[in-house]
Amino acid sequence: MAETQDQSFEWNEVADLFGIEDENSDMVEADRDRILERINTLTGRYGREYVIKKITLQTTH
Repeated sequence: MAETQDQSFEWNEVADLFGIEDENSDMVEADRDRILERINTLTGRYGREYVIKKITLQTTH
């Protein structure tokens, strides 16, 4: 279980990767949970490095 937690993202990491300013965000907690679930599913399948690279490539183009 600890290995799974080491592989998953926390919301603050996701907000940082996407440049989301948490204090000014109107995002509903359910939306945050949905986004985290999708990202962590991909992380479990492909690993953190893959997800970070994928996010970086999509947000820079």
